[in-house]
Amino acid sequence: MYERKNTCTGRRYCRRQRKLAILVSSLCLALALAILFGSFLSEAEAKEPEVTYYKYYANIEIQPGDTIWDLAADYMDVNYESREAYIREVKELNSLSDTDSIVSGQYLILPYYSTEYKL
Repeated sequence: MYERKNTCTGRRYCRRQRKLAILVSSLCLALALAILFGSFLSEAEAKEPEVTYYKYYANIEIQPGDTIWDLAADYMDVNYESREAYIREVKELNSLSDTDSIVSGQYLILPYYSTEYKL
């Protein structure tokens, strides 16, 4: 009914063909694994470690000559988009209006960020 056709003409030729097919398959598999493994390595090296910032508050006493702008320069960092944003938060924390000025001896709560976790 069905005849199996022998595509190989000789035993040596068939063995050589099989060995060649196994070799090519193995090389393709090894290349695919090397590319896959290499992409994992490159992703691991490309990522910078995440830095965690913790928000804290300092209670400071205003000294003669201090201004909100000077305090903002001392306490604000890269976590704020601008000095104005920092001053807006300081005014909200301390219930200061836009016209309020600070006076020597007054206490203010100032926010700041640190990478150190404090209890």
